[in-house]
Amino acid sequence: MKGSPKISVKQVVAAVIRNLGIQDAAKEFHNFVEWAFEAEKKIGSYITFDKKIAKLTVNSKKVLLPEDFINMIEVLSDTGDYDKVNSYSSGGYLNIDVSDGTIINIHYEAISTDDEGYPTISAAHEDAIASYIMYKYKGREYYNQKLPRYVYQDLKNEWSYQCAQARGKDNMPTKQQWRSIGKYWNSLQPSKDRTRKLF
Repeated sequence: MKGSPKISVKQVVAAVIRNLGIQDAAKEFHNFVEWAFEAEKKIGSYITFDKKIAKLTVNSKKVLLPEDFINMIEVLSDTGDYDKVNSYSSGGYLNIDVSDGTIINIHYEAISTDDEGYPTISAAHEDAIASYIMYKYKGREYYNQKLPRYVYQDLKNEWSYQCAQARGKDNMPTKQQWRSIGKYWNSLQPSKDRTRKLF
């Protein structure tokens, strides 16, 4: 779902804590935030993370990556790309074999955050992420033989279903794209030879 609004992961975590009736919320809060991030990665659609470009200057054959950096898409320059140059990211830096002082543009996936620094997610992913958190949380009880297998399996199936739904919504064309597709589709004229072969 292109342009889907973002919500704070805190909103999702708070809803899960409330729905499960968890008393010691502080104890589980950070686990739930981490599981929410795992869920986002597993949903893994094109719009899961923001796409950004940052202009950086190489010093000692490396550059400090932005704080919101998640994954490199490509390394660019004004004259071409550096994809074929030996480069790798490690410890918050991009190590790249170019001359010091070279300015590069990195195109990367970034995580957006709310005013308190907590990650934000697509609102269209809320149900899927909540399902994943519940599945992971209740998994502890299952592995400690305190939860029936069928309940655990239901939670797992619900997560799989919600994940597929979130991914599918993300990949649906926008109304504008549907209009463009419709115009293109309706403009197609089959050749007379093809029409004869069909009938």
